[in-house]
Amino acid sequence: MSTTMVATAVEYDASAAMMARMNAEFLSNSSSHKSLRKVLNVDFSHSEESKSYNKTPIIVGHRGSMYEELENTRAGFIKTAQFGADAAELDVFLLKCGTLIVFHGGGTDENPGDLLDYCGRPGNILDLTYEEALQLKFNPQHVGFACPVDMIERGRIPTLEEVLIDAKKTGLHITIELKGEGTVEPSLEVVERLDMVDQCSFSSFEHSRIALLRKLRPDKTKYRTGALFDICPVDMLQRAQAAGATEIHLRYDTVTPEIIQSIHDAGFGSMVWFRGVAGMVENCREKYWDVGNEDESMYDALLRTGVQKMCVNKPDVLFGLREKLRFVQYILD
Repeated sequence: MSTTMVATAVEYDASAAMMARMNAEFLSNSSSHKSLRKVLNVDFSHSEESKSYNKTPIIVGHRGSMYEELENTRAGFIKTAQFGADAAELDVFLLKCGTLIVFHGGGTDENPGDLLDYCGRPGNILDLTYEEALQLKFNPQHVGFACPVDMIERGRIPTLEEVLIDAKKTGLHITIELKGEGTVEPSLEVVERLDMVDQCSFSSFEHSRIALLRKLRPDKTKYRTGALFDICPVDMLQRAQAAGATEIHLRYDTVTPEIIQSIHDAGFGSMVWFRGVAGMVENCREKYWDVGNEDESMYDALLRTGVQKMCVNKPDVLFGLREKLRFVQYILD
């Protein structure tokens, strides 16, 4: 082992220890105790690592790489693969012309696809044909867009098929969130036609959609589905079981090591998802002062819950942290 490698490992160890001491001092002196780590119920002491600490998470780019490229675009997913992420999550709508597109939009999970914030015009993406959707211009002033302005201005809504063909070339796994009505059967059709069943999975907040997919495709080993939750209900496991899900996907600040362990004990996989850009900025400004906005300290806190997958807005940052943890483990071994 070279002297440089040893020095790097020692430097990382010292930096991590200093970060832990600073965080402990902050929490002991802060009257507000606005701490994500307290919410997660994780031990942040560097010298006493939790048994649940997962140092090799599966990295999922939330709508791609939103700080580098416009969300839900072909360029964004290609960039996510280049960053070394394992997967990307995207949102799918079925337009009235029958085209499956990749788009998020505003609104709620019950009524998604609003165009006002995203494109500066009233209406809903579901009211358009694909030809009309291609004429949309993204709004550079939208607070939810974090990438450079020129990438927003040249942004184009892709079809699901276009994104999957790109992913087939890069090897990036794709998690398809069934965002709108009528997306189950056509999404299955394009995934199967492209022979990408092993490279895709499906998710939804509307559990009837993944329940329908399970009814159509009973094989849980081939057709993987995630039950999405905004909060962690007491009957979470029962709901996921009823929907035939293989994974449970929870908002990042609703988990603890105990919750993650209960998910694994019940035979489900686990994933945490992060809010969009504006939501994360708001959370770090108003609720969580002991970590930065999707910096290594925030990601490290989530790793200590034992969660298997992390759907993040900064996949490059999580990839860097994972590489550091692997390197330190290599040195120690």
